[in-house]
Amino acid sequence: MQLTQGLLQRQTQTMSAQMLASLSILGMSNQDLAEHLAKRAESNPAIQFRPPQIYAAGGEDFDQVAALASDKPSLMAFVMEQIDLAFVPGADRQIALSFAEALEPTGWLGQTVETVADRNHVPVARAERVLAELQGLEPVGVFARSLGECLKIQAQEADMLTWELEVLLDNLGLLADGKLTELADLCDCEPSDIPDIARALRRFDPKPGLAYSHDRTPIFPPDLTARRGPEGWTVALTRSTLPSITVVPDNLPSETRDREAKAFRRRALAEARALAGALERRGKTLLRAATVLVARQQAFLDHGRAHLVPLSLEDVATELELHPSTISRATSGRMIDTPAGALPLRAFLSRAVPTADGQNTASQDSALEFVRRVIAEEDPSAPLSDEAIVQKSDAAGLAIARRTVAKYRSMLGIGSSFQRRRKIAV
Repeated sequence: MQLTQGLLQRQTQTMSAQMLASLSILGMSNQDLAEHLAKRAESNPAIQFRPPQIYAAGGEDFDQVAALASDKPSLMAFVMEQIDLAFVPGADRQIALSFAEALEPTGWLGQTVETVADRNHVPVARAERVLAELQGLEPVGVFARSLGECLKIQAQEADMLTWELEVLLDNLGLLADGKLTELADLCDCEPSDIPDIARALRRFDPKPGLAYSHDRTPIFPPDLTARRGPEGWTVALTRSTLPSITVVPDNLPSETRDREAKAFRRRALAEARALAGALERRGKTLLRAATVLVARQQAFLDHGRAHLVPLSLEDVATELELHPSTISRATSGRMIDTPAGALPLRAFLSRAVPTADGQNTASQDSALEFVRRVIAEEDPSAPLSDEAIVQKSDAAGLAIARRTVAKYRSMLGIGSSFQRRRKIAV
């Protein structure tokens, strides 16, 4: 009985180790995966490594291209690398991944802490603690919930966060509207002092995430391709970017009575076969996830971002009967080549926003496009207020709150009606 229990325990431990290794491989880029497989092949004769075709030329040209490719990662890839170092596997790491999924291209957080806490079934206070740790990552200001918080994090990091500057950052709306007297009362200073206090803000980056472009064309070919054929859209893995291995038992010592040699052969074959299985699962998971994304967002591929429908990692995970963290690993940093150019898989995801009838049927991207279009079509001499844009959104069937309109304007790099009117006057 004890022997049986010990055997079961060892099998469970082996399965857990293989599962962790498989998840790790799923999250690797093709370049990192190639390096990992090459190292395993060096220590295991049963593993025959074949690099991706794009690596086959080698030489100085390849080294230069590889250096360029790693020069500036995407914001998501950069943040994920830091999360891997900062959080051990567990609940806090999963909360951190949920926050990462909510990052906007600006580097700001696009969801409330309450939403992330609810999704992970943890108290808000615990999610707040994880967020505080994430706000210590680079670029400085990332994971901020507002412009004020973004600048405050940077000011604190630079040891420039005075009491007056903190009050100003908590009341940026007054500064944007030119209400210097009200702001001076809060800061306990003269209105003439406000420009001097605000001058420090010029040193900081209001959108630190934009330095890490999500949409730049990768130097290496994308991981997948999507093409429209007579029967609809099809998705395929880009084989030239994929490293591979072959399990070669003949490279190991032949069957022998030597216990150490037999144990080495058994371990080497088990590792090689487990690695081959993990590679196969990685390809299948990536392909399945991408196929769902393309199938659900055909209108986006045909007509542009304004036609994205609400779609989350949880939606994809539910359809594939997988855990959201698995889909997160499969899609993080992955690119897909489309007729419209190379796109990150995360570009196919879009959060839902409420519509006038109370149903979540519109995506955030379509709401963003609505705000951009309304402002682009306004009379420059009479810019629309945020409240006026809210009224137009209601008439169009959207239910965008005033603070959401302000957030969208900021994401689009568009000033307030006061700032737009002043710019025309100048």
